[in-house]
Amino acid sequence: MPVLPTPTYCPPFPFTSGHLQTIYPSLFRRTPPINKKRERLNTPDGDFLDIDWHYSCTGSTPNLTIISHGLEGNSQKKYVLGMAHQLSLS
Repeated sequence: MPVLPTPTYCPPFPFTSGHLQTIYPSLFRRTPPINKKRERLNTPDGDFLDIDWHYSCTGSTPNLTIISHGLEGNSQKKYVLGMAHQLSLS
């Protein structure tokens, strides 16, 4: 297996701590409103699956991207909404 070189990235002050890099965006990230539609799929075992469809702001040819949130996340978390917004611009 090849040895990877040591990264040269130096984060700006005060974000030198990985903890602060994680906490800061979750508290202060702004997310614009997103045009979405929720669809619920019922499963044979009595459970359900919610799918949120986010639509492009540009009106261009539709593309499909699947964003899967983490274990304790949901589709309303800032990181999911931010990613959906950025993808809708392309």
